[in-house]
Amino acid sequence: MDIIQRNIERLVYSDSSEREAIEPMTEWKWQKLYKTVCHYGIGPWVADGMRVYEEDFFLNPSPVLRQQLLDLAGEKNPNVLARYELQINRAISPIHQLSPQSLRAYATDLISNIKNIEE
Repeated sequence: MDIIQRNIERLVYSDSSEREAIEPMTEWKWQKLYKTVCHYGIGPWVADGMRVYEEDFFLNPSPVLRQQLLDLAGEKNPNVLARYELQINRAISPIHQLSPQSLRAYATDLISNIKNIEE
């Protein structure tokens, strides 16, 4: 998982008892975080996280971007958050990083190894 996704998770789950510090990011990465948040519609959680982490040293987007992130506050729909979690879990899962060809090759190799063991 990259730094942007880790920081998104920290902001989204800021209400948990175990809060980790925000990792330092460049303005470009903060822009990318904003676009990702808008894409998945998880702005209300991130806006709340921005308020919780307000004193964090590395929460340093530009003032304009900070305001844009805070303006994303609104009604939290649990289905939206669940869909985001599903997409992220699929994206970082090692099985989804394999191509169909490599999966076939792995399966073929596994079958031949099993046959060798049986013999």
